[in-house]
Amino acid sequence: MPPVTVTAPETDRLNAFMGIDTVAGEPRTVAFRQPLGNRFLDHRGRTTVGSVGVLTDVVLGAAPHLVWRGQGRDTRSVLTQLSASTANPISAQGNLHGTGRAVHVDEDTALSTAQIRDDAGDLVIQLTGRSMVVNRPAVFDADSFADASGLSRPIPEPWTDPAELTDRPGLDVVSGIAAGTVARGPLAGLLGLRLQTVEKGHVTAVVPPVEWMANPMGAVQGGVLVSVADAVAELAAQTLTAAGRQYRLLNLTLDYLRSPEAPGPDMLVEAKVTRAGRRLASIDTHLTAPDGAVLVRAHASVHMGSL
Repeated sequence: MPPVTVTAPETDRLNAFMGIDTVAGEPRTVAFRQPLGNRFLDHRGRTTVGSVGVLTDVVLGAAPHLVWRGQGRDTRSVLTQLSASTANPISAQGNLHGTGRAVHVDEDTALSTAQIRDDAGDLVIQLTGRSMVVNRPAVFDADSFADASGLSRPIPEPWTDPAELTDRPGLDVVSGIAAGTVARGPLAGLLGLRLQTVEKGHVTAVVPPVEWMANPMGAVQGGVLVSVADAVAELAAQTLTAAGRQYRLLNLTLDYLRSPEAPGPDMLVEAKVTRAGRRLASIDTHLTAPDGAVLVRAHASVHMGSL
C-alpha cells in the first residue's frame, strides 16, 4: 500500500483547540503530540485520563480511518468502544506522545491499539478501541471544520492546593465542589461540568454539549465523552476516601451507544460505586439524554489508597 498523507493539524479545529499536533502517518500507524498545561488539570491540580480524552479518541480512530481512505472510500467512522488502562502517573506539564495502530480492518469495522507516553518515553496510558463506518453525513465541510478561529479557549479555572484538602474526607470535598465552596478545577470548567447531587458512592452531574466539542458530523467527539465519564467517575470514587487518602484510576471502558449533538441539550451523568473493597472500587457511569436515552455506558476500576 502506498504511503498515506495524514491530515495536517491545522485542518482539524478540535485538534487545534486542544493543541494536538499530527506528527507522522503511515498506512496503519499515526502519531500525535499534545502539550499539557493548567487548562487540563482536575480539581486537585492533577492530569488524568480525562485531561487527554480527545487525544485518546484521535489516536485510536485515525489509523483505521486512513486505511479506509487509502482504499479510495469516502467514509466517516466513529469509535464504538474505547478502553484505557493507566500506567505511570501523568505529569502536569510537558507533552504526551500518542501512537495508534490499526491491527485489523475489514469493510465496516476495525480494531486499534495505542500507547500514550510522556516526554521521557514512559508509558502513561494503554488504549484499545473498536471503530465502525457510519453513514451519518457531515454537517461541516472541510473548510469550515478547519477553521478554529471562532473557538476561543477559556481562561483556566483555579484548582485547590491538595494540602488544603488533606484533612477533609473525600465526600466533604466533592460536596464542596457541588456547593461551589471548593474549586471544580480547569478541566471541569472547560467541560462546563456542574455537579447536581453528591452522596457516598453516588454522584450526578450535567454537561452542556457546546460548539468546540463537535466532530465533523456535528456530534460530541468520543474523546470529550471520555473526559466527562472519567471526571464524574473519579469524583464518585473520591466520595469513598477518608481524610489523607487518595485514589487513582486504573481502567476505564466506554461503550458508545448514541451520538449527542453539539451544540445540544445537557447530557445527564450518573456515576455509582457498584463495589468498594479495601483497595479497589468499581464504578458504573451512564451519560443520558434528557429523554432518558442512554448515550454512553462506562465502567471504571479505581485504586483506593494513600498514593
